[in-house]
Amino acid sequence: MSKQFKIGSSKKIITPPLGTPLYGYTTKRPASSVNDDLTVTAVACEQDGLRGVIISADICSVTEQIVDTMREQIQKETGVLKENISFSATHTHSGPAIKSSGGWGVANTEYINGILIPQTVAAAKEASESMVPAVMGVGTTQSLVGINRREIDEDGKVLLGQNPFGVCDTTMTVLAFKDLNGKNILSMVHYSCHGTSAGRCTKITRDWPGIMVDALELQSGATSVFFNGSEGDMGPRISNGSTTGETGDVDYVNEIGNLAAIDAVRAFRSIKDFTEVDFGIIKGEIKLPYKPIPTLEQAKAKLAKLDAQEQLIEVDFREHAVLQETIKMHEENAKFDDHMHIDQVMFKFNSTVFVPFPFELFSEIALRLRTYSPFQNTLCTCNTNGSHFYLPTQTEMARGGYEIEIFLYATLYKLQNNTDDTIIKENLRLMREYLKNK
Repeated sequence: MSKQFKIGSSKKIITPPLGTPLYGYTTKRPASSVNDDLTVTAVACEQDGLRGVIISADICSVTEQIVDTMREQIQKETGVLKENISFSATHTHSGPAIKSSGGWGVANTEYINGILIPQTVAAAKEASESMVPAVMGVGTTQSLVGINRREIDEDGKVLLGQNPFGVCDTTMTVLAFKDLNGKNILSMVHYSCHGTSAGRCTKITRDWPGIMVDALELQSGATSVFFNGSEGDMGPRISNGSTTGETGDVDYVNEIGNLAAIDAVRAFRSIKDFTEVDFGIIKGEIKLPYKPIPTLEQAKAKLAKLDAQEQLIEVDFREHAVLQETIKMHEENAKFDDHMHIDQVMFKFNSTVFVPFPFELFSEIALRLRTYSPFQNTLCTCNTNGSHFYLPTQTEMARGGYEIEIFLYATLYKLQNNTDDTIIKENLRLMREYLKNK
């Protein structure tokens, strides 16, 4: 059995029809036109009998159930074990709804079953069939495309804007692969930033990462794919002083996308050495403790308080639905879970490892994990193999704000406030066990 590393990729269009409701804001936005096509890119890898597929799609979020369905179909088509498959959403706010979320949108099952799943499976199959021997290089650069978006006003209130004092992950990383003849065959870009520069525009778009990916493909002559990092508290550094476009068009998509393109090309050009690849998949279960579920009486009291409000806005819709579900489960004597279970699957390329999170991770968590990690380049990816909610740090809990409210109130099962510490320790445990047993 050959120990030569092989890699292949395939990109498919997943653009929805015009009129499709776009997801990411409470405002209803049927798609009026296509600014640029949404895509799904699958990357298949193999070495010494170990096979895996890592996927990125230009959608806002994804559910565990959809990922499981795609994994099963990809395993059937390619033979790759379903537990060796990872699926990330780039988090554009100008694509279709993949999950239902009170006040934000309803899952578009016709799109999911008719376009997203079949095109993803087709891309994975084609990527698996196109694998060739390859070597790899890594380049990094500092990029100011993103900024901490938890702006603090003079009264201490947290707003969605730009916070120059907030924690910010400015590292952009490019992994480039060449075949054994020296031809570029694939580039993988990692950076942390919300896909919100289009704002409430009604055009379908990949947002700023689309321009970056296209520029890198033009520069390298090879397929390029974007993986979004710890974007939970990171937004595009738009010249309007916000992190959300407000023109109703794609002006800021072009502004931020071109800046990102310059940075990605610079990182790519900085790569001088291409070496043989040691490929690995790090797997294991992560357990995150939940807070106690409210009693039936507590849930009814909270629901009555919400019902007394004149109007429900944003997170209120989700908390209202959660309380109704809690009451129903109590009345049906249902069993409540005490932990969230995550089947972790990290992709390792030499000293670079992709660490997936089914959350919108705050950047400090990624920076801390990167500092403690035994791998040189530790790249956290958000909205991967599921999209639950924001995962903030304990220090940001005290500030409150939109993301904190989502974390605290908008789900049936609520994680402990120190989950940032727990999830870092759990991922480090899996990394160290892998290296110990290697």
